[in-house]
Amino acid sequence: MGPEKCPFCEQEIYTEATKCFFCGASLDHKSVENRLDILSREEEIKHINRVKIPLAVKIIVFIIMVFTILFLGTSKIKPSLTNSVSAQGTTVSINAEVTLSGSLFIITNNDSFDWTNVELQIISDYIGNSFVTVIPKISKGQKLSISVTDFTKKDGTRFNPYTMKSQGFQIICDTPMKKNISYHAGFKKQYL
Repeated sequence: MGPEKCPFCEQEIYTEATKCFFCGASLDHKSVENRLDILSREEEIKHINRVKIPLAVKIIVFIIMVFTILFLGTSKIKPSLTNSVSAQGTTVSINAEVTLSGSLFIITNNDSFDWTNVELQIISDYIGNSFVTVIPKISKGQKLSISVTDFTKKDGTRFNPYTMKSQGFQIICDTPMKKNISYHAGFKKQYL
């Protein structure tokens, strides 16, 4: 007769063998039956211990993780939306929204006019320490996304939101009514 596998060590042995050459197990009918019973119980225990998580639960957990990452990492800066500046009897209002979403600032010009010569500043943790980026024009109604790393100091140091604190955000721009209008937004964070 040909070779078969030992029920104890799974090595190939001759069918007529009474003892396994590799593991030394007795291959009589009773020993083999006991071993098969033990293996069957071990498989049942493994199957019971393996908890099968339904696909629906996996999908729900994935969706919760995605929403957590997207929405807890996003904060909204809600300053007063207008800042009035008086110029020779004329009041000029700048209507802006500044949102910090992860590592992007989203600046929205909510005015009915364009802003030109726009200087955007992140005001850092002490006076005179601001990080600046300059944009030639932000059109009326435009939403502009700018990476926080686009903001630099005069010495070239880039703003790092993980190691640096910000105290506010400032927009300095020219409008059709007045030049050099300043808009200061405090960092009152609200999580979406």
